[in-house]
Amino acid sequence: MKTIKYITLGFFLITTFSMFAQTPVTPDKKSYEDSTGLLYWNKDVPVYLHLSSTPDGQGNLLKSKIHAKYTNPFYFDTEGINYMRTRYAVDTATKKTVNPQIEILWEVYADGKAPVSKIHFHGAKKYRIGDKTYYGKGLHISVSSKDAGSGVENIYSSMNSEPYQKYEKEITPNPNDAVCELKYYAVDRVGNAEDVKKNIVKFYIDEDAPETFHNITNIDLEKSIIALNTKIYLDASDSKSGIKATYYKFDEGSYLPYSGNILPLKQLTEDHHVLSYYSEDKVGNKEIPKTFSFFLDKSAPILTSDVLGDRFIVNDRIYFSGRTKLKLTAVDNKSGVKEVKYAIDGSAFRPYANPFYLPKKPGFHIVKYYAVDRMNNNTGIGGSNYKNYKYSTKKIYVDLVGPSLNHSFIGKRFYTRDTVFLGKKSKIKLTAKDAESGLQYISYSIDGQQKENMYKEPFTVPGNGKHMIEYFGYDNVNNRNIGRFYVIVDENPPEPAYTFSVKPYRSENDVNVYPSYVLIYLSGADQMTGTEQIFYSVNGSIEKLYTTPISGFKKGNNILKFKTVDKLGNEKSDEVSFIIE
Repeated sequence: MKTIKYITLGFFLITTFSMFAQTPVTPDKKSYEDSTGLLYWNKDVPVYLHLSSTPDGQGNLLKSKIHAKYTNPFYFDTEGINYMRTRYAVDTATKKTVNPQIEILWEVYADGKAPVSKIHFHGAKKYRIGDKTYYGKGLHISVSSKDAGSGVENIYSSMNSEPYQKYEKEITPNPNDAVCELKYYAVDRVGNAEDVKKNIVKFYIDEDAPETFHNITNIDLEKSIIALNTKIYLDASDSKSGIKATYYKFDEGSYLPYSGNILPLKQLTEDHHVLSYYSEDKVGNKEIPKTFSFFLDKSAPILTSDVLGDRFIVNDRIYFSGRTKLKLTAVDNKSGVKEVKYAIDGSAFRPYANPFYLPKKPGFHIVKYYAVDRMNNNTGIGGSNYKNYKYSTKKIYVDLVGPSLNHSFIGKRFYTRDTVFLGKKSKIKLTAKDAESGLQYISYSIDGQQKENMYKEPFTVPGNGKHMIEYFGYDNVNNRNIGRFYVIVDENPPEPAYTFSVKPYRSENDVNVYPSYVLIYLSGADQMTGTEQIFYSVNGSIEKLYTTPISGFKKGNNILKFKTVDKLGNEKSDEVSFIIE
């Protein structure tokens, strides 16, 4: 680069400004010089170089023969700092090159990047469900923006398609706008603007409190009298963010969260009471409490059911046996009971007089019943003073069949035809299943004994010989099934025996003497399952399975030890001493 006196920068700005109701402000693309003298230049703005011998002179347009294609104008290619330069600095007084030589640099900061803005919500509760975000009362919105180059000049915002306004303070949405769409963007000092499409947020304003109502069954509407069997429910609704919780209290008590079930009345005295309740939505809007005044009449008939006989209750199921009766009892401490009626499986209601059986048909049966006192207060259907009513209902399962039974054996056993033999350590395992009321327990007896033994774990049968096992499965309504089988217990081992192939030569100190070629035969006699194996050991050797006559004894004294084992593991040992000549 040749040395020149002065370089000035010139540029042409081509802008079009238009502002419509929903159109963002189109900024001028320009340059900016900050308070420290740093020059920022929009990368989209063309650059021309002029040489002048005076600070204010327009000078001559600098041209390049080498790079004519890329000059007049040219553009900065590098984001951030760029340099105009000469080779060496010249002293302005002596007009000589400064020593040591230094390069002269003119700094220009190219800025082609738009600011980045963020939106912030303050002062209100937030709740998000699906793709919707709700805000409650007190919402304020602020917008912040950062720019890495020339800095943020202005922020603009538009709420619900209104004209874009310069952002100068927090935005407060109109609470009457249920749905809000906020658009915003920032412009830096050289005219770079954010893409509005990236900065659009949609949210919902919910400043409306929920509404809650009470629903009551079994009430004297004229006098607001209820009974213990009255059912009070609370129903809450909220069309926007939804119900967070509902609260209630009786009289001067503390508010309690409502679980959705029937409100409890048993703890209240027979007197006048006030129910207060309200709901809160998920962004903190609270309903003004509502009240309901009533008189609790505990003297209305109280109808109960009792089970006479076998029954079993699990979860919401009630099981009866075929021997079980249902008893209904109505009590009224004021005017007295007028009548009690019941119906089974959808039949017509009939007067109740005495405990009754359910149909002799296995499966579920529905029993409905109600009572009426002499003032027509009732526990269910037909009360003339009641707007709403319900009868008491029981869903009862009649179980007429006992458990299914099975047995198996643990340990040594031997089968021959239809007979099973058990060893003295063998055990009997009993199992039972019941698909209706469920298994209660298993018991058993041996050889016809009258007492039933409670079955807890597999058991052995003592005593040699044949035994009868009876076992009983009881379900939870005491239906019983009986199983019976026979076993033969073999506790006796085979009797071991031995035989020498030749007679002894003689006897020395009561020990027989045999020739070296003698053979010994082993056997076992068992009266029940028979001998299965014989094992032997000669002179302390490792025990072997006997398969052929034993021979090859050493000269001198010998000791043969052996044992017999039957098919059930019963065993008996023996030994014999002899001399080989």
